[in-house]
This record gives sequence, C-alpha cells and structure tokens, in this order.
Amino acid sequence: MKLAELQQIYNSTNDLEIRNNLLERMATLKQTLHDEDNKIKKLKRHAGYQRKCRAKKIKHLQEHQEVIQYDSPGRPSFLIQYPNLHEHIHECIEFGAADKKRRKEVIKVRTIRHLRENLNSKYNEYLSRTTLNNYLLPSRSNTKAAKTHHHPALVANASVSRTEKNEHIDEHYCLASVKGAKQFAALFSTHSVIISQDDKAKVPLGIPAVGRTFQTIQSFQEPVTLPDHDFPVGMQQKLIPSVYLLINPSDTNDTFRNGQLSIFVHPQYHVGTSSSTHMSDLNSLIQDSQFDGILKINGQIKPIWILLVDGGPDENPRHMKNIFQYCKMFCNFDLDYLSVRTHAPGQSAYNPVERSMSTLSQKLAGITLPIDKFGSHLNSQGQVTDLELAMKNFRYAGEALCTLWKRDPIFGKPVIAQYTDQKNSPFDDILFPGSENINESAVPWQWIENHTKICQYSLDIKKCEDSSCCSPKRHEEAAVLLAENDGFLPPVTKGKDGHFLNPLHILEYCDKLKIPGNDAHCPSINADTYERLCCSECDAYFPTLSMVAQHKKIQHPKRRGRPAKKKLFTNSIDDFSVIPACDVRVLIINDREIQSEGTGFNIGIKPGRTVGGRLIKLNVS
Repeated sequence: MKLAELQQIYNSTNDLEIRNNLLERMATLKQTLHDEDNKIKKLKRHAGYQRKCRAKKIKHLQEHQEVIQYDSPGRPSFLIQYPNLHEHIHECIEFGAADKKRRKEVIKVRTIRHLRENLNSKYNEYLSRTTLNNYLLPSRSNTKAAKTHHHPALVANASVSRTEKNEHIDEHYCLASVKGAKQFAALFSTHSVIISQDDKAKVPLGIPAVGRTFQTIQSFQEPVTLPDHDFPVGMQQKLIPSVYLLINPSDTNDTFRNGQLSIFVHPQYHVGTSSSTHMSDLNSLIQDSQFDGILKINGQIKPIWILLVDGGPDENPRHMKNIFQYCKMFCNFDLDYLSVRTHAPGQSAYNPVERSMSTLSQKLAGITLPIDKFGSHLNSQGQVTDLELAMKNFRYAGEALCTLWKRDPIFGKPVIAQYTDQKNSPFDDILFPGSENINESAVPWQWIENHTKICQYSLDIKKCEDSSCCSPKRHEEAAVLLAENDGFLPPVTKGKDGHFLNPLHILEYCDKLKIPGNDAHCPSINADTYERLCCSECDAYFPTLSMVAQHKKIQHPKRRGRPAKKKLFTNSIDDFSVIPACDVRVLIINDREIQSEGTGFNIGIKPGRTVGGRLIKLNVS
C-alpha cells in the first residue's frame, strides 16, 4: 500500500487504535523509502567512479600501448614489477668472491635491514620490511603465517638463540636488591643518577667481529658456516668496549632501562680493563659537558649514585681492590651516598645495559676490523714486534668501530663512543685520614668500617657525621631517611609471606629492632656459614672470612675471655606488621639502691663503686 493511501485512510478515520497502527506503518514505510533512496545515490556515485576509472585506464593504455592481465584476484606479486627480485636477493646475500684456498674466509650473512638497503641502493627495488620478509622462506612451514610467504626465495632467517639463563639460588634476592636501589633513586630522582655498566664481548681484529648473531639472512644454497681458522691472529689482539648506560630517574619509565649510551673502547694488549679503567671512564663522563644534564644538578655532581654492575672481577663490589677504587671515587666526587649492586652469577642479562649491547652486536654482523692497516706488527708466532705500529693499528680499528656504532641512535639518543689507549688513575691523589702508614693504593680499614656496608652482592658507602672527615651532606631529605638505619639502606629482607620487602617501607613502617643483619636472608648463606662470617666479639657481618679476620685484627686485638653469645639467626620478619617496641625506662643511678616502679626488681650497688650520673636503659616486656 502506498504512503498516500495510508495518509488518506489516516485522515478519514477517528478510531485511535487504527490511527496509531497507521502511524507505525507510515513511519516504517518512510524509513524504507529513505534507505532505498540512499542506496540508489550510492550506486550512482560508484558508477561515476567506475566510469572515471575506466576512462583513466583507457587513456593510460592509449599512451603506453600495453595491457597487463592478472591470472588471480588480489594485489599482484612484486615479481611482476621486479621480475629479477629473487636473483637480486641472492646477490645481496651471497656477497664476496670464492676463497683461493677453498676455505670459508668470511661469514656470508646479512640482516633484513642490510638486505633492504642493498636492494634499494643497487637495484632501486624498495620493499617494506614485512613485504620483504614474505619473500623469504618461513621459519615454520606448517603455520598459518607461512601462507603469506608467497613465491619465496631460497633464503631464510637463521637464528641462534642465546637467551637461556642459568638459574641461581640467589637470583630473586639480587633482583630485590637492585630493585630496592632503583626505588631509592626514584624517590630522590632530581638528585640521583643510575649508571648501568658492563664490558661487551671482546671484538677480535682480523677475523669476523661476531661469530654468531641473533637474526641474519643467509642463502639456503650456501648454509651458515664458520671459518675453520677463526682462532685469534695473535695474543690479546682484541678491542674491549666498556659500555655505560646513564639513566636519569626523573626522565625515564618505570623499567629504568632507557638512557644515554656511552662507550669507551680499550685495546686489550696494552690497556685492558680493570677497576682503574672503569674509574677513569666515569671520571671522563663527569668532565664531558654532554652528560651534565644527567650527572649534574646546579653545576655540581648529583649526590646519590647507583651503579649496576655485572659482578665480574673488575667490578665485583666485595673485592677489596674494587672497594678501594669505589671509596676513592666517592670522596673525589663528594657524593652523599653510593650504592653498587650486582645480579646473581649467570644473571647479568638483567642488567639494563645488556638491552643496548644487543643492538651494538647486530651492527657487527659480517664486519671484519683490520689488524694491519699500517703494516703487520706481529711475527709468525703472533707476538708483537713493534709496539708503536701496534698502537697505530689498534687506534685505527678502534676508531672505525666507534664510527660504526655512532651512526644510529639508541633509545632515540645518539650513541657517544670514543677510543682510549691511555692508562689513567684519576683518584690516586686521594688521601684518607690515617693512610700515612699504609699502601698508597689502599684505604684505611677504619675508614672502610665507618663509611661502608659490604654485602655478598652490594656495596654501600655513606658520609659520616665527623666534619673533619667528611664534608656536609648535600641532600638533607635523603640523609634524614637513611638515618633510620645508621645512614644505610636496610638489607634485603624477606617477609613471612615469602616476598622481599620494599626497603623504603621498612625504614618508614617496620620496627627497627626487627630489621635483620646484612645478608641474613640470602638463600645461599646458611646459618652455619652466616655465623662464621660474623665477628664473634661484636657480631659485625662481612661477606668473606678474610674481612672478618681483618676486622678482628683492627677492632678487637687478642684478649682473654669467653666470646659473646651469637644472636639467633632468623629467616624472615613480619611483613609490615609493626611490633610495638619494648617499654624502655631510663634510670639515673646516683644512689646505692634504686627500685623501678611496677617492675618488681631492685638494682644494688656495692659501697665504694662509683656509677655517677650514668644512664641505664631497662627493657621491660
């Protein structure tokens, strides 16, 4: 029934029910007519587009006089536009000439980025990363993703997995230690800096820089192989990159893994790496104005430093030679607090700088640094015969490596790399009180005991209250917080629920009498070992027996008498349930006998004994 007829019936009747029914039918009919009208307009518009498209194609065919017909629907393959794409891919992958000795001289691999750049520069063939990956063999042919790899070349991604980590009983303990230091730095973000430090794998000279890479492009017609003579050309003919990731806690995300990357390349032969070279590198960072925004505030070095190291012999915070260097750096930079933390053995991949170092390794795929640019400095036995020539060759290779790494930014910031071949000890002139009768490179043991807290996986250094020894503290808020635990961060502490506690929460909420000793909750240290590592006189803890012996020698000369009883070894404390402190009553003893009210005991003093004006604290439960 047409809309006009419904309108006529609606006007001629007075029945309300009929009129309502007619209104509904009229509204439905109007909506249908509106939809049909829009559909017709859309079809007319599409028809106009098709006419214009056909006109353009006809004009194009008339100009070029060629017709292309596709056998299948969808977007045509790039092989139609680039018919020699497969050959070009193989030519970009299989670079280099055959070896005269019929050996493998180089590892013929490329990353996808290198392949794209070569196709674009050599053959003017531009493909996106995803599209180019679809023209390579899939990693697994029985997956749905493999269906997108149409017409692939005989080239695939060759992956070598090196992500497996060795488990360690202390891994969670060390992670909690590092996390606690980061939380402390984040609390005072404007006055603190986090430096993640590690030595990258040595880069050999004269042979491929990397023997294995994470993802490379390799032709199936010539599988991935390593040279049969990839042994070093000579002894210590390598470069050692020391990588530093400078993290500004106020300008990063919660993971604390993004920052400014700085690299110092050292020759292994006549410099190498040690705690002294690391201190020299840190001193160079301080003197470089490019890092003032991260390392300084108001023109002065930030007072709180957190160093994250890998625990190697040149960085381990419980080795005395390294402790001496950290103490000297602490005094030279006038820091308020220095904390050196390390991960468990085999867990250095958690160090934030490792994420950046993987990018550096990728840039070395297929690269061989020269070892004899200015002539050979080695004899037939691989021994250095000309030191001056060796230094020139090392410098050329080191500067070439720095230039390669400085090309692309990491974390959106430029990479700063420099080659250094000089041995410097910037902190040798630091003098400590009482260091006149000891070795110049050492730090007095008394100073170490007053200013440091040495644990199995950490080293903390603070300023003391003696104005003749240390300068005034530059950040009072941090000093007030740390004063709750004698100026140090609390040790890693496990609650009754099995989780490690936040050190800042421990300082603020937990009963200070319940805070355990250093490394008391370290899983690898049992009760017997912990007892041996504690002083029998004062119960002070040290991570090694040699430190315990040194402590006893200096602090407790030999004396007669039975040693003091050891405290009970506890494995956990109550998680944030603050136990009320004991009722402490202070009695001033001036008389011979005093009775405390409500305690039910007497204190007797024999005649002739003088105890004038001393304060005695009595803990009454």
